This record gives sequence, structure tokens and C-alpha cells, in this order.
Amino acid sequence: QLMELGAGGASAVRGSLQSVLDYAVDEVLEEKGYQVSDKVILFDGVCNLCNSAVNFVLDHDVKDTFRFAALQSETGHALLRKARRDPHDLSTMVLVENGVVYDQSDAVLRIGQQLQLPGNAQAAALVAQVIVPKPLRDWFCTDVVSKNRVKWFGLSGQCRLMDDELESKFMN
Repeated sequence: QLMELGAGGASAVRGSLQSVLDYAVDEVLEEKGYQVSDKVILFDGVCNLCNSAVNFVLDHDVKDTFRFAALQSETGHALLRKARRDPHDLSTMVLVENGVVYDQSDAVLRIGQQLQLPGNAQAAALVAQVIVPKPLRDWFCTDVVSKNRVKWFGLSGQCRLMDDELESKFMN
């Protein structure tokens, strides 16, 4: 037998469902070893540009700062859900740093500032973040690069060969 729920009853059901979802998300993240203090880069696991970016970060992350998860993975979905974001949105690289979510140009620049890069690249990333308006940076990241990355760089079904040390950096 069906019964109608008033506005308060529907709200209570939504609240209960959200609690169950939050619990499931926390369980997944605990199982994967996620800590709020982690700095996790979420990337499109089948995009050649994204995989190249991950390889670049792996090669220049001399302080062992970052961990990684594909946006399509259980961990990626859980981190996005925890931040109340669409877990099916693959349009941008995401950085989850100390529980705070950064995307688009903010993610790219924050990652760049924490890598061991040649010359003045870190300073250039900081200057770009301060000088170039966020809407212009995000337009370039989303409307130019993200919308054309598959056309320009293609898709990949392969990942970098991993040893145990590298594998431990991935939360998939």
C-alpha cells in the first residue's frame, strides 16, 4: 500500500538516503586508505592527455605529495560524492587537498606549485593564478582544452608500467 508523504516526510526520506550514501562513501574511502590530509589528483583514466599529466606529476613529485585515482574509479566517485559533485563529470582534472576540492585551472595551478619543476615554472604558476582572472583560466581549461583533449590527444587503454612504489600512489 502506497501512502503520500508530505513535504516534511519527503525531506526526511531524502535526508535518510543521503545519510546512507554518506556512510557508503566513507566506507569506500576508508577501504582505499584515504585520509583527509591526502592530496589526491582525480583524472580521466582513458584520456591520453590526462595520463600524460599524471606521468608528468609522478616524474616531478619528488616530495611524494600526491596520490591518484581515476575519475571513473570507485575512489574517484566516492571523493566527488563526498564533495557533493557529480561523479560522472569527466570534464576536468580535480585536486582534493585536505578535504577541499579544486578543479579546472585552480587544480592544475595548485598541483604545479607543489612539484619540483625546472626554472621558474612554479613561480609562473603562482603568477598565473594571481594575475590571470579565474574565468579566463577556466574558459581555457574547460572550453578549449577539455572539450578538445580527446580529439587532439586520443584515448588510451594502457597505463604506465607500475612497480610497487608507484602502485601504492594510486587509490583505484
